[in-house]
Parts: sequence; structure tokens; C-alpha cells
Amino acid sequence: MANIVRNRFLGGFLGLIAMAGCSTAGQDGDDGPCPAWQICFPSEDSADGQSPTWDPVGESSSETGAHDTGESGEPEPMPPSSGLPCEVRDALAAACGDCHSAAPSFGAPMPLASYADLQVPAPTDPTRKVYDVVAERLVAEVKPMPPDGDMSEDQRTVLLDWIAAGAPEAPNADCDEPEDGEDVDPVGPDALPCDPEFVIRAHAPGSDQPFVVPVEGAEDLYQCFAFKSPFTEPTQAIAWAPIIDDERVIHHWILYRSKQPQTDGAVFPCDLSLQLQADFVAGWAPGGGNVMMPPSVGLELGGPDDFYIMQVHYHNSAHYADAVDASGVAFCVPDQPEPQTAGVLTLGTTSLNIPAGAQNHTEVGTCGGLSTFFWPELHIIGASPHMHELGRAMKTILTRPGGVTETIIDKPFNFESQGMYFNDQEIVVHAGESLQTTCTYDNPGASMVNFGEGTGDEMCFNFVLAYPIDQLGSRNCGIVF
Repeated sequence: MANIVRNRFLGGFLGLIAMAGCSTAGQDGDDGPCPAWQICFPSEDSADGQSPTWDPVGESSSETGAHDTGESGEPEPMPPSSGLPCEVRDALAAACGDCHSAAPSFGAPMPLASYADLQVPAPTDPTRKVYDVVAERLVAEVKPMPPDGDMSEDQRTVLLDWIAAGAPEAPNADCDEPEDGEDVDPVGPDALPCDPEFVIRAHAPGSDQPFVVPVEGAEDLYQCFAFKSPFTEPTQAIAWAPIIDDERVIHHWILYRSKQPQTDGAVFPCDLSLQLQADFVAGWAPGGGNVMMPPSVGLELGGPDDFYIMQVHYHNSAHYADAVDASGVAFCVPDQPEPQTAGVLTLGTTSLNIPAGAQNHTEVGTCGGLSTFFWPELHIIGASPHMHELGRAMKTILTRPGGVTETIIDKPFNFESQGMYFNDQEIVVHAGESLQTTCTYDNPGASMVNFGEGTGDEMCFNFVLAYPIDQLGSRNCGIVF
């Protein structure tokens, strides 16, 4: 097995860990389900001090597949004019171009790259033109566009003013060439500093051929692919890379590990309870890159008695007839096991009772001192909040002896922009200390909302990446299923 020179990189890890098993039925729309890339990788000068302990190796899915958007894997650039006023073209390119480029990616149902693109009937409402729906989504409190709100007020004003004026064409607009995007590190197995030895990919049932994504009924399809463990002993990963094939239709994937026997090579609709019954291993969402674990730490992969289930979320809202996909993940395995094993610990609560009409309603889950009393020193690397559409914010606070507190995470929440946050330094939890997770919700509806797996229900989970995970008696703390 290849020896690897260790750089302190942990980029792109768990790009969508928090979206495990959740339907996006409530988030589909004319901007597609494309999430915010940056939220998975906060910048080092993040205002609240939460930034990656390890920078991302790459922020663009670029392993060449059947339908890459370009040689570099980056979205195709907007043409110089395309009939749009220059400032309108530039605003759309900056805020929407990652998904809605001339060749849409990651489930976006249409491009927003030219005047003609905005004049056609909207896919979700053919009685209206695309620009009408764009204007609505730019100011929407629910399902806004862009999903993460990453648009300046100047850009928003430019678009709204242009649409309010009737979205006029500017056929003679003399626009500058679009600025080149920032250089990003290459992504995919070829960019790993090793030869991957464990590869899992989507496939046709019982076959090595790619999975045929349905033309109809795949606007929000969770498809599962089962695999038997190839390992003869407990195994770790020290680096891995996403394999992204048909970028037009893949939204994200998550790899789970389970002791429950599976038929090797089986393909089946995902059971949304998967996230409660299996262990999360790794995940990818648009913007995620290659990953290297920190020195002396290996990600827990599993052993000979394990089975793997790769859950892939497809979003073929454009009804492509030629969508076939073999996306997946390639892992590097160390020559010798690393001394520390990392994995995911779940904090939060399932006791949710969110009243009708509630605003800023909070629910609290406590991983108390009695639960952590026999823990080893637990090193927390990152945290990923997970709620559904009523979720507004989550925080997890560590309380030490004498009432001294430390923040694991304290972030606003957006269902359409979920990801993993890394702290500047690892946070060490000692035996007997407590972790309290608080989830905040707004419920504008007329009915009480409780815990459940559907997007109409709610959740309050904080998935934390920590080591040594293998020395914990339970991977859930303070949660009763």
C-alpha cells in the first residue's frame, strides 16, 4: 500500500453529512437544489472564529465523467453578452453560475446564462417566465435564491430592477470578458497522493455498468447501492476522493456502514430511516474536494463483517433521457493502522414538540456528565448541524468544571445549505463534562410539528467528527431512539 506524505489537509470532508436521508421535496424549485459551496469550508478569517482546521484540498468536483461541464471541472463561463445587460449577466454568474451555467450542473433544471434562458416558461410553472420566478425567489423567506443567500444587496437590486423594468434585452451590450475563477486544486482519484484501494461506485443492479437514472420520477430520487466489505480486518482511510460522473443529475452522496446483511451489488430505493440505523462514513456535495486526515488519525472504514450502503441523491428535474451515473468514492488505506480512529458522534434530541405559530422556539438535548464519565479524552474536529425546513439555528456548548464553557458550534441554519464546520483547534472533551445542543425553530404552520424523518417533520442532530471514536460505548449521546 502506498505510503503518503501527510499534509494537514481536511478539505471537502462530509460536504453534506447533515443531509443524510432527508427528502428535498420542500426545496425543489427553479433554482434547483444546489447548496452553498462555501458553508462546508468557512474561510480562515471567519467572523466567529470557526474556520477549517485543515484547508480544503479542492472545491470543485472535477473527476472526468460522462457529462463534465468543462476540462477543469468548473462551470462553463457565461458568454460576454448573451443578450443580457452586463451587470445582470455578472450578477447571475456570480450568484447562480455554479449550478445554472450554460450547461447546468448538480440538479439545476435550467441555465441562467443568457437572455433567452430567462424568457422561456419556468419548469415548475409553465404559465410564468423564468425571470418572474427568479424575482420571486430572490426575496422569498422560504426557499430563497441563491439557497445560501450568498448574494450582495447590489447584485440583488440589479436583478430586481431589471426584472421590474420588464427584463429587457440588451443585444448590443459591450461586456468585458468574465473574470477567471480562482484556481482550485484538482479533485478526483488521480489527484490523490496514493493509489486508492477501496472504490465504491453507483451501478446497475448486479452489474458493473453505470446506473440508469430514470427520465421520470427522479426529480428527488434517493437511490441506494449495497456492497459487502472487502476487508479481512478492521481498516482505516487516510485519504479519499469523490468520483463525480454525471454532474447534471447528481446532488450528493453519503456512504453508510451497517452490520445488517445486504446483498452485494443490490440497488434499491433508500429507506429514509437509514440515517438512524447505520453509521455515517463519508459524504460529498458540490464543492467538496479530496480529503486527507490529520497526522496519526485514520477514518474508521470497518471490518470483514460490515456492509456498505451508498445513498445517492439524484435530481433529474430536466428529464435527461441519457442520464447514466457511476459516481462514488475512492479511499486510500494506510500500510499500518493509525493510532487514532475518527468517526461520527451524534448529539441532540428526538423529543421535539414545536407549537403551531411558534417563533424562536428552542428544543434542547443534553449529553450529560454521567454519559461522558467513562469517556476517554475526546477530540472534536468538526460539527455538522442537521434540522429540517423549520430549523433556524443550532448551537452546542461544552461545559467544563466550574461552569467554564466552550462553543463547539453556534450557527444559523439553512436547510438548503448544510455542511461541516471545522474549528480553529480541536476541542477536547474530558470525562464528566457535558455537551448541550440547542435547536431553534420557526413554525408558521397551524399544526404542532414533532420529530420525524420527512421534511415536514423535524430533527435536531449535531453530527460531530471526533476521535478516538472506537473507544466510545455508543455513537449517540443523550438521544433516545
